[in-house]
Amino acid sequence: MRHNRSMVISKRSPFAAALVLALAVPALAGAQEEVTVKTLAAPDYFSGPVADTGIGGDLWKGTAPAIMRDVVPKLGGSKPLSPAFASLARRMLSTGANGPAGVGDDAEMGAQRGLALIALGEAKGANAVLDRVTGAPGSAALSMASAEAALISGDDDKACRVEQALTVDRGAAYWLRLRAFCQLKADQPDAAQLTFQLAQAGTKDADYARLMGAALAGTAPGAANLKNGVNYALSRRLNLDVQSAAAIASASPALKSVLKPTGDLSGVASGADLTAQEASDLAFLRQAKTLTAFVEAAHASAASIAVLASAGGPLQDPVLLARAAVASGDVASAQAIRGRLVGDTIPGANTTDLALLDALIAAASGKVDNQILGNLVSRGATGGPKSPAQPAAVLLASLGGGLDPDARAQFASFDLAKPVASPARALLLDDAGAAKRKGEAGLLALSIALDAGATGPAPVDRARIAEAVNHAGLSADARAIVVEGILGLAFTK
Repeated sequence: MRHNRSMVISKRSPFAAALVLALAVPALAGAQEEVTVKTLAAPDYFSGPVADTGIGGDLWKGTAPAIMRDVVPKLGGSKPLSPAFASLARRMLSTGANGPAGVGDDAEMGAQRGLALIALGEAKGANAVLDRVTGAPGSAALSMASAEAALISGDDDKACRVEQALTVDRGAAYWLRLRAFCQLKADQPDAAQLTFQLAQAGTKDADYARLMGAALAGTAPGAANLKNGVNYALSRRLNLDVQSAAAIASASPALKSVLKPTGDLSGVASGADLTAQEASDLAFLRQAKTLTAFVEAAHASAASIAVLASAGGPLQDPVLLARAAVASGDVASAQAIRGRLVGDTIPGANTTDLALLDALIAAASGKVDNQILGNLVSRGATGGPKSPAQPAAVLLASLGGGLDPDARAQFASFDLAKPVASPARALLLDDAGAAKRKGEAGLLALSIALDAGATGPAPVDRARIAEAVNHAGLSADARAIVVEGILGLAFTK
C-alpha cells in the first residue's frame, strides 16, 4: 500500500515526489551531512552580572556547594551586617560568575541571590538580573524576588506581570497583597476589595491594611510606610512623602538605599561660610553613636569635607574629619588633612589618635608602611591592654608589613580579647584563603560576620578574616574590613 501510494503521488505531481526524495536524503550530490543535536545548558542564576566588580568570573571556583547554600539565604534575612561586610556581600553577589555544581542551576538559589541583593540595597541591580532569568512562574521565591525588585525600582507594571504569571502558591499573603494593589491599579476596585479582605483574613499587616484601606476608601492614609516593596508602591500611589523622617525610619535596608536625601551643598561648593559648614558636619558626625551611623554620616558629609580639606586653614576637629573622609572612601582628603597636622597641640587629638589615623590612611590606601605599623605597636606597648593601638596594630598587620625584632617582641606581649569565631570555620577560612578559593573565603567571612551583628567581628576575628580574604584575592574588601575595624575602636566601650 505504501509503495502504490507513493507511485500515485509521483504520477500526479513530480514536484511532490522530488520533495519526498529531498526530505528523505540529506545530500543528493554524494556528500552526506551529519546532524548534531546539542542539549541546551541549564540556566545559571549567578552568571548574570549586576555590575563590574573587578572580582572576576572565577569567583565561585572550588566553593563547596553546601557552604554556599547555607550562607547566601542568610544574607537576605533579618541579621544585620556592618557596612564593610555588607559591601563584601553585595560585591560578591553582584559579580557575574557561574555558581558551583547544583547551585548555579537551582532556581531557589537564584531567588536567594536576588532576595539577598535586594536586602543589601541593590534592588535595581537585582531587577535587571532577574529580568533575564527563567523559571519565575513556577517558583514563588524567584517570583517574589522579581516582584520586590521591580516594586522598589518603581516598576509596578512589571511586578504585576510577575504576579499574574505565577502558577504556584498564589494564596500566600504576599501575593494576595500584591494582587489587591495590582487590581486597584488596573481600576478594578471591587476585585481589589475582595482580595484585600482575603489578605487580611490571613496574616495581618497593620501598615498594609492602613494604606490599602485608604486607597480603596479614599480616607486619610497617615504616614508612608517603607518596610517592603508593596507598602512602598502603595505609599507612592497615595502621593505620601516617602522622604519624611517617619517614612525613612520605617524603611527596610532594601529601601533605605533609594531614599537617601541630599543636602544643599551650594554654599560649600562656592567656598562660602566654611566655618558654619564645618560646625554642622562636626555636629552631625559627633552625634553618631554607632559605627554604621558614623559611616552614614560620613557619606552624607563627604562633599563638604572634601572642600574643607582643600580650603586650607585650621580645622576645629581635624582628626574626626579625616576619619570621616576615610569612612566615606575619600582617602585623598584624609591625606590632605593629615598633612596639615603638625606640632603638639592638635585639636581633639593625642599621639595615639594620630597613630590610629595614620593606620587608617595606610589601610585605606593599600600601602602598609612598616614605620606606621611599628609606631602603632610602640603606642600599644606603652598604653597597655586598654590602648586601642593594640587591636589596631593587629588589624593593620593582617594586610602585611614587617616588624623589627623589638617590635615583634612588643607585639607578642599584646593582651587581646579571645576570638569568637568557631575554630572549625576559622580553619576553613584560613584554608580557603591559602587555596585562593575567593567565593568560599568570602562566604565563610560573611558567616562569621552574621554571627557578630551590626558592629562586625571583634578585632582578632576581623584581622584573621582580612588576612584570609586578602590572600584569596579580595584585597579591596580586606582593606575595607581593616579600615572599618580601626574606625570601630572609637565606638568600643
